[in-house]
Amino acid sequence: MDDIKKQDGMSWSLKDFNYSVPEHAKRFGYTVGGVTLIGFVLLIISGIIMAFFLTPTTGQARQSVLEFASNPWGFWLRSFHRWLAEAVVFLIVLHMSRIIITGSYRGKRKLNWFFGIGLFVITLTFLFSGTVVKWDQEGYEAYGHTIESLGMIPLIGASLAKFIEGSAVVMRMFVTHAIVLPSLLLLFLIPHMVLMKLNGLSPLPGKKTTRTIPFSEHVKKIFGWSLVIFGLISFLAMQFPAVLYPGPFVGAEITKPPWMFLVLYQFEDWFGVISLLILPLVIVLGLILLPYIDSGEDDYSLVRKIVVWGYLIIVAVFIIFIIHVAISPPVHHLMM
Repeated sequence: MDDIKKQDGMSWSLKDFNYSVPEHAKRFGYTVGGVTLIGFVLLIISGIIMAFFLTPTTGQARQSVLEFASNPWGFWLRSFHRWLAEAVVFLIVLHMSRIIITGSYRGKRKLNWFFGIGLFVITLTFLFSGTVVKWDQEGYEAYGHTIESLGMIPLIGASLAKFIEGSAVVMRMFVTHAIVLPSLLLLFLIPHMVLMKLNGLSPLPGKKTTRTIPFSEHVKKIFGWSLVIFGLISFLAMQFPAVLYPGPFVGAEITKPPWMFLVLYQFEDWFGVISLLILPLVIVLGLILLPYIDSGEDDYSLVRKIVVWGYLIIVAVFIIFIIHVAISPPVHHLMM
């Protein structure tokens, strides 16, 4: 049926969901958010499948991952899930970069920007907890860094570190990864999407949008880019399997974190484990303050230019740090 009659006499048509959006909705930068959403869906589907085969204990987690990956389909799915997770983080960074460069966090879109920051933090926590769950050397070292940094926070941090410690660490990380974080994801994602619909697509900087396209054209672009990006990841998962390290070996520190945490690794080289608390706090606080620092409507104001160029410089410096750490040998940081 094309129309669904409602009890109050009103009706909805499929055409109501094909409303008009600005023409620039077809541009890649304005489709990244939708592509990221599809990436989350694929992560949830692949994660549910793998969850059936994981034994979340310190003694069996790594072995269960090995057994799952011994099957060709399991081998591919695990690699696909890992590389997809890193790709989703990259897509979120692209999405947030577009928003910063176009100033789309200003005015009525401020609240949605805050939900986006929450989604960014949740996604990084997803990646961290997924790393610990496999409980190899990489997972153990990620866990060790977390314990030491949390221990520096009085009361709450120390209590949380004590709760995570012990033989139940893998089970607690698995519950966090499979239940707590997906619940938080929905809690932030639903209002994020509702506000996006209510506020409408943000305009191009310095331009008044007059030409429009049907929303279906925007969706087609999202699915088109998704097919290309996730198809490429699917292929790369067959060629470059996700690494499962040996161990864990207590007292050893021989791995480096995924690329998005390499900046933290660099600052930890300079300032110690305390930087794992301070740098993320500074970054999140800076993102929260952006709509208040850059609150004007002029797309070419001095403040707007400082924000854009300042962001681009920070990104360039972070890229240099990532490359430097990636090609450098591992450094011992942990006291445990």
